[in-house]
Amino acid sequence: MNRKKIFIYLGLALVVALVFYLLRDEAEENGWFLSEEEKKAKAEWMAKGGPPGGGSSEADDPNYLEKLDQAVPPEKVLKDYLEWAEYPPNSRPLTKYNSDLLDPYFIPLVAIPMVDHPQDKKGNGYSCKLQPLQWAAIGIKDPLHITLECFGPTYERAPLDVRNVKLWKEFDGIKYPALPPYGNDHGIDGDVRAKDNVFTFEWRPSYKDWGDMYLEVEFVYGKEKKQGKLMTSFFSSPNQPAEWSGYFLDNAKEGSLNVKAGLNIFKAGTYHLEGNLVNAANGEPIAWASFDGKLAAGRQEVDFLFYGKLIRESDYEGPYALTQLRGHRVNLAVDPDWFGQGEDGMKKILAAKTTEPDKELVAPYKEKFTTKEYSMNSFSLKAWEAPEKDQKIKQLQDMVK
Repeated sequence: MNRKKIFIYLGLALVVALVFYLLRDEAEENGWFLSEEEKKAKAEWMAKGGPPGGGSSEADDPNYLEKLDQAVPPEKVLKDYLEWAEYPPNSRPLTKYNSDLLDPYFIPLVAIPMVDHPQDKKGNGYSCKLQPLQWAAIGIKDPLHITLECFGPTYERAPLDVRNVKLWKEFDGIKYPALPPYGNDHGIDGDVRAKDNVFTFEWRPSYKDWGDMYLEVEFVYGKEKKQGKLMTSFFSSPNQPAEWSGYFLDNAKEGSLNVKAGLNIFKAGTYHLEGNLVNAANGEPIAWASFDGKLAAGRQEVDFLFYGKLIRESDYEGPYALTQLRGHRVNLAVDPDWFGQGEDGMKKILAAKTTEPDKELVAPYKEKFTTKEYSMNSFSLKAWEAPEKDQKIKQLQDMVK
């Protein structure tokens, strides 16, 4: 190899190294060199309404940064917070990795290895799963379905026969028996296909079935007629505190997208509501937003703010679609307003007793709302600014020093 070629290769290597150095921060920020597990972990904390290292309730603790510093180097905390705080707490990134937000009513369970005797340390080759197809029964119109299936050593579905079913509500350590669900493998009442060894239970709550529900099923499975028992749980919220009215209005507001959604409020109170924003053409996720506030009874409207920087970074022109509208009425025994009422408020807090579950669910809006068309120029690339952000950055910078 002559000297000319050597100099050419060295020059190319230097150029590549320089480009890598200049793009290193951008590469790290965009996760170009992260594994799928690392991308998922980052997507989870970026999507949170509270800063990395804690949920939103912990983020409200003014001393949470000092607590976090005990486990994580302050330089990393500062770096993560600066990245997280590009967007406001009520408008967060949404990616394909945020399965809990994209499909918020389904919590997948893994099949449990079965044993022939409780004392056995090794499984018998079978595994079974009792899977609620929604984590909550909402209202009394639409039923909740729960499937039971078992798998053999080569992962084929094993035959099974249900022998006994129990259902109860549990609150404050007390069990309240409830009417158990009907189940079948005949291709009816929610069962997708007859005789496919997937047993489906269908259940509708009564108005007294409010709270954490537990289902226990005893069954026989496999060609050897082995005996099994599984239990699962779900939440039941038969009383509807509000419903989505189907009224929507969207507009570009101060560099962001604001979508107004209408509700009919049957029970006044504090509400937590959420919605996803996706590209209307292909369904690709962009952002999710939340609303927290008091709503009086009657026809009401709430605003979902989808931060402009999130939309600009998605590189999708409008129209957009608002999907997965969901939420609940907060039913805590303690009113947050009491914390600002001094001695009288403290007396109310100490006297408060929990006699009901902590939330009443609002049935999800099953349709999607499509916005008007928008150009990228309608939205700002400006990062979120707020006094509380400045205060936390200063706290972190002081910790680094």
